[in-house]
Amino acid sequence: MLTIELDASDWKTPADFLRALQNALNAPEWCGFNVDAINELMVWGLGAGELSPPYVVKISRASFTPKDVQDCIALQAGCVQKARIEKRARDGSDINVSIEY
Repeated sequence: MLTIELDASDWKTPADFLRALQNALNAPEWCGFNVDAINELMVWGLGAGELSPPYVVKISRASFTPKDVQDCIALQAGCVQKARIEKRARDGSDINVSIEY
């Protein structure tokens, strides 16, 4: 499985996190800039050249970021897991992607 390592030490805002994550996942320019768009990209797939599963995004130094960044990371990680559960329920398949921090 591919491991994508992101260093959060320079992230000051949730937008910094989302931008870094989108870049790491090779998101298309037109991809939305929010938690739902990242779920769509990671779990459901946009078919636009994004990174193909399986992979894990490992975020280091998240505890050194402002609380709103930490909250956004936690929200995104949880939403990805919920989306995986929804995908399994809908079509019986799982996408092996996750965010660890």
